[in-house]
Amino acid sequence: MSGRDVAALLLLALIGLLAGGIVLWLILKYLPLIAALVLAILVALILVGVLVSVVGFFAAAVGALYYAIVKRPTKGGRPVTLRDAKKLDKEEGKFEEAE
Repeated sequence: MSGRDVAALLLLALIGLLAGGIVLWLILKYLPLIAALVLAILVALILVGVLVSVVGFFAAAVGALYYAIVKRPTKGGRPVTLRDAKKLDKEEGKFEEAE
């Protein structure tokens, strides 16, 4: 290896140490801020979830009251068949069955 290669390797190692030192300094300086930010985001997500649950509960309660008060549709009987329709029309005199 030439002297130029050794100098390049030493310079690269020095740059790596400097970059690592700067990153470590930034982490130590801003770690409480980062932890507080992450904690604030988690608390906000929990509060939003609780708020959505409470709103959903009250919406369900209002919906239940509404459907308890509103008249329900009556159940229909069995479906009318063609034979039943002919009998009905025959009783009213509107339809005469050819025999």
